[in-house]
Amino acid sequence: MFPSLKRLICAGSCLLIAVLTSAVGRAEDFRIDSRVFAGKEPKPVSENTTLFHVGIVYDYIPDKSIAVFDKPRGRFVLLDRQRHVKAEVTVAQLQTFCDRLQQMATADNNAFVKFVAEPHFDATTGDKPNELILSSPHMTYRLTTTKAKSPEACQQYREFSDWYARLNVMMNPGSTPPFPRLAVNEELCERGMLAAQVQLTVPQQSTLHRHTVELRSEHHIAWRLLQSDLDQINETTTQLTTFKPIGLDEYRRLQNHVEVSKR
Repeated sequence: MFPSLKRLICAGSCLLIAVLTSAVGRAEDFRIDSRVFAGKEPKPVSENTTLFHVGIVYDYIPDKSIAVFDKPRGRFVLLDRQRHVKAEVTVAQLQTFCDRLQQMATADNNAFVKFVAEPHFDATTGDKPNELILSSPHMTYRLTTTKAKSPEACQQYREFSDWYARLNVMMNPGSTPPFPRLAVNEELCERGMLAAQVQLTVPQQSTLHRHTVELRSEHHIAWRLLQSDLDQINETTTQLTTFKPIGLDEYRRLQNHVEVSKR
């Protein structure tokens, strides 16, 4: 190899390492504990804890599964804690899936389906402190917001939440497309905010929803990780190497079987 070319490659490699190290250094470490409620029910229908650590995101559903968002490698790794198996899905696969979903929804004759394909909300501030309302005839989000620790933290959460919303639709056929949530995430991030509480209302639709749908969620944000969080991440790191890899379709079938058996 010519000396000048060798020096150029070496310099490029050093620059890439420096950029990656800098990006990791800017990443914030924090956790979010979330609970989702249906209507006025006091018991949550789902709970999860999300840990952000050195640019990787670990989302835990208690005693069930883990989703690891590995942004540097452009992928989610899904771990089934009961069966000790794992599956992988790339962000490219998620993007392709959602692009097709959006094309089909845009071509649909139903007004609600068309809306969720290309949502538009009117943003206003509410009467309560830090309240943001994103409204439309088809669905309305009422959010209690909190200031993000830094622009980097806000962007980290938006990227994870966007991709996780796409993942949720792929893993749960029949669920609402992710595009309204992407619009909400964009609005929040532009304001440098995160959601502490969210209330989603979908009015009765003549063909899709026979009753008004109401969901609310609570998100408790802590701008530091506990030692127990780091211990859990270390355990997950081990599981990433020891769990048996399986195909995504088989993983999804196993997860759906668990949900059906619980009904």
